[in-house]
Amino acid sequence: MPTKSSHHKQRLQKTQARLNDALERLRKGRPIHPLHRHGYTLTVAALAREAGVARNAIYTNHRAIIDDLHAIIGDPMKPMTTWQDKLDELHGLIRTMKQEQRRLISENALLLQRALAAEAEADRHQRHNARLIAERDTALRAVSIDPSHKRTALRDDTTEN
Repeated sequence: MPTKSSHHKQRLQKTQARLNDALERLRKGRPIHPLHRHGYTLTVAALAREAGVARNAIYTNHRAIIDDLHAIIGDPMKPMTTWQDKLDELHGLIRTMKQEQRRLISENALLLQRALAAEAEADRHQRHNARLIAERDTALRAVSIDPSHKRTALRDDTTEN
């Protein structure tokens, strides 16, 4: 009867074999998992899915396969950034955004000034147009001629002779 530790070793060996086979299939571009048929990124999660193994098992018992995976994709592990680095980066982003905000406020003020000037100009043109229309209407209005006025003017002209 196999002992508990030998059973554990056999299980680790089977898992390692499944991981190696899955890594080779992914590397060659021939995955068998249905989610990988239409494309995938070579990651620990994709490897775990392809092998049918939990990611936790890979991180806990099979660290060497992670190194193999990184060697294949050529992506060395990036050094972890510190909180201070992240804080400095965010402070820089805040400064940049404040500068952009000031620029946009200035631009908005200029555009508002131009819009108000354009509205005033449009109002002035509208008033001028209304005056011109009123003058035109006055000039085109029919003037009635009073016949008595005309005769009087004619009589005055005839009496002078």
